[in-house]
Amino acid sequence: MWLDMYEKFAELPEQDKLQFFNAIKEDIFPEQKPDISKMVSDVREKRFSNGLACVHCGSMSVKRNGTYRSRQRYLCKDCGKSFNDMTGSPLSGTKYSHKWLQYFEMMVEGKSLRKIAKMLKIHLSTAFYWRHKILFALQSIGHKTLKGIVESDETFFLESEKGKKNITHRKARKRGGVAKKRGISKEQICVVVAHDRNGQILSQMAGKGRVTADELDTVLGDYLDSTALLCTDTATNYKKFAMMKGLQHEAINVSKKEFKRKGIYHIQHVNGYHKRLKKWVERFQGVATKYLDNYLYWHRFLELNKKIPSPERTKELLLASCQIPTFTTVQTIREVS
Repeated sequence: MWLDMYEKFAELPEQDKLQFFNAIKEDIFPEQKPDISKMVSDVREKRFSNGLACVHCGSMSVKRNGTYRSRQRYLCKDCGKSFNDMTGSPLSGTKYSHKWLQYFEMMVEGKSLRKIAKMLKIHLSTAFYWRHKILFALQSIGHKTLKGIVESDETFFLESEKGKKNITHRKARKRGGVAKKRGISKEQICVVVAHDRNGQILSQMAGKGRVTADELDTVLGDYLDSTALLCTDTATNYKKFAMMKGLQHEAINVSKKEFKRKGIYHIQHVNGYHKRLKKWVERFQGVATKYLDNYLYWHRFLELNKKIPSPERTKELLLASCQIPTFTTVQTIREVS
């Protein structure tokens, strides 16, 4: 019988022969599926680096409580709840453990949701919710303290209601559209970026339109070392903020073509970051404002890890997203305002 099939195979066009061959090869020699279980020990060390603690209440009074599906479970003696190494992470309760590593790889590569869904054979909405579970987990880590010379400036993104069916405060824009008013207005979302000379980065939404000193304090206040020197343009909001926090302040008058002072004070790093951020965001063809902070954390992660090889970046993204229990659900993502 196989001889009859072989004769018919010989009559097929070359492209059909190749597809047929690949289909048979997949069935006879299936590729080993990368399972997330191989990373559990790394996740455990990262998550419990300060000691084994309950992911629900934080208690250190924890004991082993058997295994389930080859995963170690723990029981908290204080709150009585059980958990495992993945509880509260984006991967918790997943049905496709063998697809997550590939998903992280494609996130690092910046592939679109449609490409990811097609390659992993998952629904588009599943790809979307996986992305935001990971990004909410990254956001939970927060920012590190910026020290030394800290450059800061703001950039703006057009306010977007992408994905929302009913927009009440304005007419819907076609494919993102443009603002009605020229220049900076309440139609623009202000993103404050701070960058120190040690490579640490802070990037976060501050509000609509021009940023105020109080909004700067909300975004930057807790993340600037008391000995830091703030380097900005001549905007008065930064001058007021520096006085509020008792920080040294160097203002660069770019409008008068002053780009560097004393050979060291400038805002070139932060402006370069703005350009890379804007170019990177373009690939998503518009980001909904309610999710913009998630994308800012994603880009920040890629920037901080851009010098390490792609496989290591993938591992770092996985470990970072599992570091702090967030218990983010599909409903949580839908309810973001």
